Amino acid sequence: MLRLSHILSYLTCPRLAYYRLKFGEKSFTEKHAVREIYKSLRRGFDVEWARERARAISENYSEDIFTQALRKFKFSKSLEDFKALEWDVVYTSEKLGVSMTIDEIVEYRGKIYPLFVSLNAPKDGVWLQDSIRAGIASLVANFESSLFYYAYSGEIRFVDTNFSLKRKSFKLIERLKMLEKGFIPERKEGKYCKVCPFLEDCKNRPETFASKFL
Repeated sequence: MLRLSHILSYLTCPRLAYYRLKFGEKSFTEKHAVREIYKSLRRGFDVEWARERARAISENYSEDIFTQALRKFKFSKSLEDFKALEWDVVYTSEKLGVSMTIDEIVEYRGKIYPLFVSLNAPKDGVWLQDSIRAGIASLVANFESSLFYYAYSGEIRFVDTNFSLKRKSFKLIERLKMLEKGFIPERKEGKYCKVCPFLEDCKNRPETFASKFL
């Protein structure tokens, strides 16, 4: 079963998606920290609760990373306009073979939306990874619009899922399906290589004949 994190990894690097599919990864990032802070505050707990929860459920918890995320985190009062219904909701499509976790389900002006927590907001709209989240939410859970809370600025932005976004998201699922079958993408140098935990193996692993389609 593909997870949303696998699909988003492909946007960073196709080979990263391959390795995470094959071996998994248990890193603790600012995104993990921010989500724990957000969900704790939304449910009426404090920051220390978020810290203890993150430490308890994250195998590679880092106090430095948590502190860094907390320093930049902003909790906007505008969230009061969005009625919280559920947290960490898992949706699965057996037909697509895709599973995703939505940070929060909210009600706003009589409509139900998935809400995803992210970090820095772009100047306009949302990041490509976030638009793909909205596209996958549409394909897997039939949500036609999604919300994004940018925790480092306290901004909330909407994404309406159109045909083009659904098509792009479906294409990504198809490429991940090929990786599941064992096809290895062509290796490409990028800025993520410097911090990639799979770098050494990646340098020595050749691509498969189908790499040009990935």
